[in-house]
Amino acid sequence: MGSGNIAATGCFKPYGDVVFASDHSPDGNSVYTLWQHQLRDGTGTWGLYRKGKCSYSGGSFSMGSCNKEMYEHSSRNAWGGKGSKVRVKACVADFGDDTCGSWSSWIYND
Repeated sequence: MGSGNIAATGCFKPYGDVVFASDHSPDGNSVYTLWQHQLRDGTGTWGLYRKGKCSYSGGSFSMGSCNKEMYEHSSRNAWGGKGSKVRVKACVADFGDDTCGSWSSWIYND
């Protein structure tokens, strides 16, 4: 499940907590996937727990991955509640301003 734009795709695989960054263009630019991880606290309120970037510069028409440890949706988490979700956004590291797609929908980490 993930987010993409014309030259890159970002995905998150809940089983294994893996973030992917795929390059779909021979433009010479590297790609990356931004990710956000939210937890639900003991009162049921969601909040940002961690965020990061999975970078890949291995070349066009290929993909890299970053293995992350994230709480499972059904497990008690660091904030004393149950609930864990992730979203991703694919980006191309253009010269100047980077080009990014939109955020994916939230993916429950089961």
